[in-house]
Amino acid sequence: MENKKTIVLVVDDDLDLLELSAVSLAAKGFEVLQAKNGKEALEWLDRKASEIKLIILDIVMPEMDGFEFMEVVRKKEQYKNIPIIVTSNLDSDADRQAAFALGAKDFFEKVKMNPSQVADKVKKMLGC
Repeated sequence: MENKKTIVLVVDDDLDLLELSAVSLAAKGFEVLQAKNGKEALEWLDRKASEIKLIILDIVMPEMDGFEFMEVVRKKEQYKNIPIIVTSNLDSDADRQAAFALGAKDFFEKVKMNPSQVADKVKKMLGC
């Protein structure tokens, strides 16, 4: 029997941070899908929504930002129950409130958590 890894989708236009997050999550036993913007993330969801267990989502991105992505995701039955952790370079109360209003399960400022801490947060949230 194959031991399937828990799949996490990381969405961030900062390619260095995207790769660091992927490495940290993989080191904790997760399979990681990467997207540089909301449009790429939706493409992953179209292909693997039933397998993706959590999304780590940046707010400010080109083509489709995090808030636009969340609006689309929460309207689609097959996506709406996937937990989303929102990340930002700015710890704005308005962004935090908007993220939670759109269904985010958590929100953190990127500079306050390193990728390993994020991976630990994901493990805890998913009960792994």
